Amino acid sequence: MSIEELAGACIMTGIRGAELDDPPCREDVALLKKLHIKNVILFDVHLPTGGLRNIVSEEQVRQLTDDLRQELGDDLIIGIDQEGGEVNRLTNFKDPAVSEMLSAKMQGVMSEKQLASVIDPLARTLSETGINLTFAPCVDLAVNPDNPIIARKGRSLGQDPERVVRAASTIISTHHTHGVRCCIKHFPGHGSATVDTHLGLADITHSTTEAERQVFERLIKEVNARAMPNCAVMSGHLMDSNIDPQLPASLSALHTQQQLRDKLGFKGVVFTDSIDMGAIRDQHDAGLASVLAINAGADIVIDGFNAPEASLHPVSMMHASLLEAIDNGVIEESRLQEAARRRSALLSS
Repeated sequence: MSIEELAGACIMTGIRGAELDDPPCREDVALLKKLHIKNVILFDVHLPTGGLRNIVSEEQVRQLTDDLRQELGDDLIIGIDQEGGEVNRLTNFKDPAVSEMLSAKMQGVMSEKQLASVIDPLARTLSETGINLTFAPCVDLAVNPDNPIIARKGRSLGQDPERVVRAASTIISTHHTHGVRCCIKHFPGHGSATVDTHLGLADITHSTTEAERQVFERLIKEVNARAMPNCAVMSGHLMDSNIDPQLPASLSALHTQQQLRDKLGFKGVVFTDSIDMGAIRDQHDAGLASVLAINAGADIVIDGFNAPEASLHPVSMMHASLLEAIDNGVIEESRLQEAARRRSALLSS
């Protein structure tokens, strides 16, 4: 792979429109093709206007994903946030088992057999519509019941680490049966936070618990022991000054490399949470955030290009900044090669 291709494989971004005939969609896809982008995330709502974005119906999504792979390559990762409950991008789909998907809070109290039966139609639908990655399950513990973006939205599988690990393993394995990969989130644990990172940086220095870290540790052990299929990990925009007093986990080598990789032994793909969220956007532009994240050990930087303030597509800045960082010796080419190998392994596992 060329340097330009390696940089493109490290970026995931959003596009406007539900079909290539839409001028904004055509424009965005042409840009992604030019820059060798290999990862796309789909949304149901276009936040700048409140209207529909990429997801209208099963047939439309199938056509869109086929067209995207025709333009961007068969090895394209097409991702979606599909947890269930309030985080459900597929509410327009016909099957109520999908369109009315139960929340993580409800999933967490089910037996493994019940949960597998709930996840199976969703995983099958994702596969049939050409989506091969879901940013789920959310394995943040419901440590803080007033957490505005996790517990209060029913996004946690529960408070008990044992139960959350079992449920997450079932969700991951069921998706994998249908060829859909999962990404667990948000390392090192968003459950104790008091701030929604869409709006600003969340400091968990004095609230994070050992149990939150143990969930990731146990799931990673299951992956490494092949007791559970390979999955990815998403790093959160979370400050823990006891680990890194300067940078949030998503941009920090002390979190991503030292804690997640060296200490917990994670060998797979690390995605960042979307850098267009307020926690990062208020501090860094998309280019610098991308360089920091990749240098920290992340493999794919997400910018969903779907913040309410979104205007110019960030992908040109992200791609150019990565190339400049390589030219200047800030990022080693071997770092991008490593990321590309992990990405390939996730798709082929």
